[in-house]
Amino acid sequence: MELLNKQNLTINRIANLAGLSQSTVNAMFEGRSKRPTITTIRAVCRALGITVHDFFDFPPYNEVEK
Repeated sequence: MELLNKQNLTINRIANLAGLSQSTVNAMFEGRSKRPTITTIRAVCRALGITVHDFFDFPPYNEVEK
């Protein structure tokens, strides 16, 4: 959600830009989507203007893996 705030975007706007339903994007951001497809992840990344690598390279989560 931090990235959405930085870019002044809403879940609804990301869904529209990604060509996905708002419920799909909402489930991803709320952690209810247990296994989003790579196609869905790519669409959200395009809408956010980031790479898939950037999407998965999130420092707080990286620290958990160590």
